[in-house]
Amino acid sequence: MSPGIFISYSRSDEKQALHLLSILRREGYSVWIDQEAIAGASIWSDEIVQNIKRSQIFIALLSSSSTSSANVSKEIALAAEHGKIILPIEIGTVTLPGSLEYALAGIQRTNFQDEEAILRAVRSQVARLDGLAPETSPIRQKRSLFASPKMLAAAVGLLVVVILAFIFMRHPSDPAPNGDVVAVLPFATLNLDQDSTRNLDIFSEGLLTRLSSMNTLSTIAASISSAYKNSDLNALAIGKKLDARFIIDGLIRKSHDVNFVSVRLIDTKQGGEIWEQSYSGNNSELFSLRERVTNDLSGILNAVTTTELEIHNAKQNYAAHPKDASACARLARLLLASDKTRAMELFDRAIQLDSNNIAYYISASIVADRAGLDSKRYANAALALCQKRMQVYPDSVGLTSAYATALDLAGMHDRAEGIYDSLVRIYPSNANLNYNAACCLAKQGKADSAMDILEKLFTFAPGKRGEVLSDPDFDNIRSFPRYQKVMYGSATP
Repeated sequence: MSPGIFISYSRSDEKQALHLLSILRREGYSVWIDQEAIAGASIWSDEIVQNIKRSQIFIALLSSSSTSSANVSKEIALAAEHGKIILPIEIGTVTLPGSLEYALAGIQRTNFQDEEAILRAVRSQVARLDGLAPETSPIRQKRSLFASPKMLAAAVGLLVVVILAFIFMRHPSDPAPNGDVVAVLPFATLNLDQDSTRNLDIFSEGLLTRLSSMNTLSTIAASISSAYKNSDLNALAIGKKLDARFIIDGLIRKSHDVNFVSVRLIDTKQGGEIWEQSYSGNNSELFSLRERVTNDLSGILNAVTTTELEIHNAKQNYAAHPKDASACARLARLLLASDKTRAMELFDRAIQLDSNNIAYYISASIVADRAGLDSKRYANAALALCQKRMQVYPDSVGLTSAYATALDLAGMHDRAEGIYDSLVRIYPSNANLNYNAACCLAKQGKADSAMDILEKLFTFAPGKRGEVLSDPDFDNIRSFPRYQKVMYGSATP
C-alpha cells in the first residue's frame, strides 16, 4: 500500500499544486490535498490536521505567497512536530522567513520545474519507508538527548516505569481494535466450462492479493480456506473455525457469453451479512469485473476497520479534551453512521463550544435529516454564517461550496444546483465539488445528470465509488439502469 502524501500549498499556487497532484497519482501514490483552500477560515481545519497526522510524507510547495501564509506555516510546523518526512519544493526564487528557515533547516529543496528530481525524492523516501533503502530522511537529525551511557540507562528505566504505569492505569473497557482477519472462501459455480473455472481461480486469487495489501487486515491463505469448498457449514461457523472476523463468499454462473457474479461479505462480529452485490460482464471483461468487485470489497472493509480504529482514537481524544470543539465534532462525524443520537448530542456540544464554525452546523443538519429531526434550523444557521463570511472572503471556493451545501440542506435545491454547476465548471477536477453536486442532483431524482457527474468523477477519484455505495443521498437513483451499469455492470436478468 502506497504511503500517504500530504501537499501543503497557498491558494495562489493551486494550479501548480493540482499539477503535482496529477503527477503523483499517476505514479500510484495516495495523495491528500485541501482543494478547498479556505483563506483565513477554520471550516476544514480539523480535516487538515487529521490528514497531516495520517500522512507519512509531507510536501511543502514554497512560493512568495505560501511562505507568508500563516496556514502553510502552521501545517509545516505540525508536520515537523509529528516527525513527518518533509519534502520542500520551490516555485521560483524563494526567500524563507525566519520561522520557516528554522523549521526547514538542513532539508534539501527541489525545484518545481524538475519533475524527475521530485519523483526521485519521493521514490527514495517511499523505498526507505518500505525498508528497501538506508535511512536517508531529508529531515534534519536531532541532537541526541542521551549523551552518556548513564543518561541512556536512566532514560530506559524511566521508560519502563512509564510503560508499566500506562498498562496498569489504562481504562480496561475500551481496548484498541486489533487487526482483523478476512477469509475468501471458494466461490460456488454454475454452468462454467473448463476455461471459466480456471479464470475463477484467478478471480479469487486477485481478491486475496488485493485484500492482503490492506494494513488493517490479515488474510487467510487460499490453501486453508479451500478446504471449505462445498462445505455444509454456514459462513458464520466457518469464520469461527478459521478465527476470522470477515468472510467473503459468492457465486459465479454463466449464461451464454456473460458471467454473473454475486458476492457477499459476512461480519462474524456483527453476526451476519453486512453487504451483498451482483455484477455481470462477458468473458473479455472478467478482469475488469474482478477489479470492480475488489475495489468495492476493499472499500467496504477499509471503511469498517478504519472507522472503528478512528472511533477508538477519537473517543480517547475527546475524553482527554472534553472542551475541545474539534475533538467533539470529529467523534460526532465518526459516529454518524452507527449512533445518530450520540452524534447529534456531540454536534450540539461542538456548536456550544464554537458557535462560529460553519462545518459543525452543516454536519449537524445532515445528522438531523437522517435521524428524522429538525435539520433546517442548523442549515439556516450555516447559511447566515456563510453569507456573513463571504462578504469578507467573496472568492473562497470552500465558503461558496459550503453555502451551496447549506442551501441544499435547507431544501433550496435549485439554487444549490446552480451554484454547484458554476463551481464544477471552474474547478472540474475538484472531487468534493463534483461529489456534492451529484448528491444534490440525486436527491432531486435527476438520475442522468447525477450519473454524468459520477462517471467523470470516477475517472480521477475512483475512491469515491465506495462513498456513493453507502451514501443515502443516492437512494433515489439506485434503481435506475444507468446507475446499475456504472456501479455494477449490466443488470442481472
